[in-house]
Amino acid sequence: MMNEAFTLANCFALAGGFLGALVVSDYKRYGTVLTVTFIVIGMVFAAALTEYFFTQNHPWLFAGAGVFAGMASTSLLDAFKATAPKLAQKLINAVCNRAEKMIGDTDDRQK
Repeated sequence: MMNEAFTLANCFALAGGFLGALVVSDYKRYGTVLTVTFIVIGMVFAAALTEYFFTQNHPWLFAGAGVFAGMASTSLLDAFKATAPKLAQKLINAVCNRAEKMIGDTDDRQK
């Protein structure tokens, strides 16, 4: 099962996404936690994009495309927040509420 999920091409895509997101990250603007989150999102975006568009015959192609996908992920998230701030806030609240339900944290609702 792990051999199918983490093929050589996917590992190259994850590494490329890591490098691309790391290059464009701005930890002074976003802070460490959000920067690490953006890097993880860039890695996942790179792996998903390359898996969908490319065949696994040339794994080094995944690394190159992964760099550009990782670089684009932070910009796409910033553009989404700038063009639709209310929708972005609703999405963030929905994700946070679901995470609270998953871990059972309801302290803020009892106050």
